[in-house]
Amino acid sequence: MKYHIDTIPVWDAYHQGGECPLCNLENRIEASYVESFLGGSVMEPDTRIEVNKTGFCPHHFQLLYDAQNRLGLALMTHTHLKEFMEKFQQRCNGILKASKAMGAFALSNLIKGKKDMQQLTVQFEEWLNAQHHQCIICNRMSDTMNRYAYTILYLWDTDKEFKKIFESSKGFCLKHLALTIKIARETMPSNKQALWLSDVIPLQIRSFHNLEQELSQFINKFDYRNQDKPLGSAKDSLARTIQKLTGKFMD
Repeated sequence: MKYHIDTIPVWDAYHQGGECPLCNLENRIEASYVESFLGGSVMEPDTRIEVNKTGFCPHHFQLLYDAQNRLGLALMTHTHLKEFMEKFQQRCNGILKASKAMGAFALSNLIKGKKDMQQLTVQFEEWLNAQHHQCIICNRMSDTMNRYAYTILYLWDTDKEFKKIFESSKGFCLKHLALTIKIARETMPSNKQALWLSDVIPLQIRSFHNLEQELSQFINKFDYRNQDKPLGSAKDSLARTIQKLTGKFMD
């Protein structure tokens, strides 16, 4: 798969510092997408069609709701709901038709009828679960994050100055470490993948070791004997450790 290279945001994310540059980028683009979907772009025909078809996941519905543009969100939700209701009705009609038919089955066809009904209900359940997790913002963020991960790999491979900054960084959170490995596997030959791992894994180990020490210092601060000792960088070690493990900033 080919990805577009987008270097400026990646450089900015590394200059920002922190536990994971891809978390920095993800946080930024999520806010940008939420803003754009409540702005003029959502009235573009192609975007509106996609919103109607896909909708938003619970997390992004919450962010959109919190943005306080209730009219814009209501308009999007209304047209999405109308399209969903049409699909839902079609699915329900199939279930109700099968249920009614089961009552008319002869004894010899009863076992087959039960199997058909069970298959329909499993498919209906799977479809409902899929609707719950569909999200146009998640889809667009995934595409953008793939591009940023590829750009990091490209810069690491081609830019000596970037490689110095990369080597002095704290690596990635677990989620985005996995993403870089996935993109490396898709876009790099085996020898380059091995070189990437030989560079990034020591960063991760060093970062986890430093976090463990800082978190231990943070815990020890709660001992009355250490009340006067400065915390320094350990002050936010709990939030940074959780981010490292989950890929989520703690507010």
